[in-house]
Amino acid sequence: MSKRSLIVAVQESGYLERLGEYIRHSPFGESWQLTGFTNPAALRGYIRGGYAVDLLVAQPGMMDELGELADGILSAVLMQSAGVAPYKHQLQQYQPLPQLLQEFAAVYSESVQPSKQGTEADDTAIVAVYSPSGGIGKTTLALQLVRQAAACGLRVFYLNLEQWNSSPLWDSDTDGSEDFSRLLYTLQTSPDKVHAQLVAVRKRHTSLGFDYIVPSSNVEERLSLSADHAEKLLAAIKTSGEYDLIVADLDSRLDLVHIGVFGTSRYVLWLLSPDSASLRKTELAAQYGSHKYGSAFEGMLPKLLYVLVKGPGMGMEGGGGADFAASFPIAASLPFVKEWAFCGQAAGSGYSSPNYRGAVDLLLRQLALLPPGGDAIERSNGPAAQGANPQSA
Repeated sequence: MSKRSLIVAVQESGYLERLGEYIRHSPFGESWQLTGFTNPAALRGYIRGGYAVDLLVAQPGMMDELGELADGILSAVLMQSAGVAPYKHQLQQYQPLPQLLQEFAAVYSESVQPSKQGTEADDTAIVAVYSPSGGIGKTTLALQLVRQAAACGLRVFYLNLEQWNSSPLWDSDTDGSEDFSRLLYTLQTSPDKVHAQLVAVRKRHTSLGFDYIVPSSNVEERLSLSADHAEKLLAAIKTSGEYDLIVADLDSRLDLVHIGVFGTSRYVLWLLSPDSASLRKTELAAQYGSHKYGSAFEGMLPKLLYVLVKGPGMGMEGGGGADFAASFPIAASLPFVKEWAFCGQAAGSGYSSPNYRGAVDLLLRQLALLPPGGDAIERSNGPAAQGANPQSA
């Protein structure tokens, strides 16, 4: 996936060096390539040369030097102090760099034409992870899916819609406890601004390589969600055009939120285990879905893929039909991890189990969600310089 082109033009070479160094080691650098200029003539030559420019950010003097060359280019002006100026997008040059980069992304997100976003989103896959059985490993699988997909170069978003969120991922995100509420409010009151709000509230898990929203801290808010809310939320993430894969992590109920997510998803991975309680819960949930939601639920059945979470003593082979679950044809299998039987199953801990990791990789390939080759890659935000006399990162 090629990076977007960010051009920054300022007089201070030290400022560009600091900005470039920060971008190189930030998640922003995974999707944006910075080319910097301190020389107006070099900047004009670059623009005249027809190089791709997705966002131009420049000080007022540099922008004025470009004149008509800047027309038709998405741009923002870096202001050193607040003031009235004839520019649509004005940003404070001196502010915390994480906030400045977020504003860069927001300007781009607000200005991307919906048709372009929709075109890029056509190939975005939404995968839901569900089971009526609690503690079976839904979050472990969901996080492993996004982790391995991101390692293979996909742009991934993880959406947790559980009522009770116990994952340690959120322990340090107390500052984002209201983000989910803000996004929902914007979705309902100002849908035209939802993409900018998404950029403002999303966070990046730098070590695992995916974006996410801190789950709602308000339990009642999750209970008040509807199918329409779920569909619009996923549509907003999808139509941003910034993701190849969205994984929705659901709890064990089967309410309107689940129906909304199921309807929007390309696949629903329904986890079950070979014990009688899990099989019975799966049977009852399927019956309830058909009775409660009728044709809406039954129309989703082709999306449901039953994933067997194996118990002790079951071999690594498998994935086909199983005698004990003839009515639930098994599409894939996840291995029993002995360590989890004694130490507990920590969300996302599948990465420490080669067998589990291999099974998830096989599942991703079976669903054709990985790019050709699809091997894990090392992320690189190395420098690339273009144009005459640029400061680049």
